[in-house]
Amino acid sequence: MNKRILFLMSDTGGGHRASANAISQALHHLYPDQYETHIEDIWIDRTYWPINRLPNAYPWLSDSGVRWWGLLWRATGRRPVRFSLFTTADLLVTRPMLRFLRAMRPDLVVSVHPGMNHMGLRWVRRCGLDVPFVTVVTDMVTVHPLWICPKVTACMVSTEPARRQALALGMPAEKIRLFGQPVSLQFAQMDQSKAALRQKLGLDMVDEAGERPCVLIAGGGEGIGRIYDIARAVAARAPHAQLAIIAGRNAALKARLEAVDWEIPTRVNGFVDNMPEWMGAADILISKAGPGMISEAFIAGLPLILSGYIPGQETGNVHYVLDNKAGAYAADPVEIAERVNAWTRPGNSALAEMMRNAERLARPNASLDIARELRCLVEDREEQRAHKGRRNTLRDF
Repeated sequence: MNKRILFLMSDTGGGHRASANAISQALHHLYPDQYETHIEDIWIDRTYWPINRLPNAYPWLSDSGVRWWGLLWRATGRRPVRFSLFTTADLLVTRPMLRFLRAMRPDLVVSVHPGMNHMGLRWVRRCGLDVPFVTVVTDMVTVHPLWICPKVTACMVSTEPARRQALALGMPAEKIRLFGQPVSLQFAQMDQSKAALRQKLGLDMVDEAGERPCVLIAGGGEGIGRIYDIARAVAARAPHAQLAIIAGRNAALKARLEAVDWEIPTRVNGFVDNMPEWMGAADILISKAGPGMISEAFIAGLPLILSGYIPGQETGNVHYVLDNKAGAYAADPVEIAERVNAWTRPGNSALAEMMRNAERLARPNASLDIARELRCLVEDREEQRAHKGRRNTLRDF
């Protein structure tokens, strides 16, 4: 019978589900037909109205309501607030979660959400399940105290700064694994040249001055941020560049962009499922400071201009990119455009240097390494049970 691996998450931002999907993909790639993987959104799938609608507020909190999110992030960093939060959440979720866990009986549980670690481990133990419980921290650099539950079997982090923070927050050193950010295997499997990808995607190759650099602007799956303003500024101030814009599921943004008479060659896309190809074809990525997008850019060797960040969890991401000279931060569209113009001028060596720095930070095999570690934890627990069973059998004689 296949082993069951359960991922606990919530769709407060796309990164948690994306990380779970990436690890699940890696498990099935490495060990076909050996594991069943289940990704469970606890708040939506296991609670009732109006609690199951709370995740829908996150897009607003991470964009227009970002100041409120910052206050919430700081407040939950305090122990009394966390205790009250867990107590309230337990009353709302514990009963349906215990029923679910007893029915599923997973062989391993993985939390990819800061709100699932302490509660999730308590649910598993109350069900009498003797299985490994693993935290995969999906924030790249800044580790919120909610992520750290010292009683978990293992805690996996993306960067050295995150490892140091996990230690400072009380996670035992022997439980911490540094693997990198889990992203789709498509990024690790990219082997086409930039020229081949540009031809495939219908991008311009050269203009009268030589190669035409490609600037990729992306706002995540939901098309969040000042994408329109940034694109218009770049088009007006970087005449030797070309634009590729990913509007995501934001249909209104896509329609607005498509209505523009662009000054430079511009491709406008909605949601795409070939982001590795667009990154591989580009020379610069303009995006908010989400950990998945940054990690994917590193793998593609793509210098970044970070146009915004969510206070708290993404603050460290900006410093990480800047400290490692893999990109820049600029929130003003005109400043972003001027930086693009400077970077893409013929003979400017800054872009090549940032590209090398980005490649140095890349961890393309993070999902595969995490999958291998999860398999080891499952197999080790099976071996422990078998050994215990043999000892009990010997005692009977």
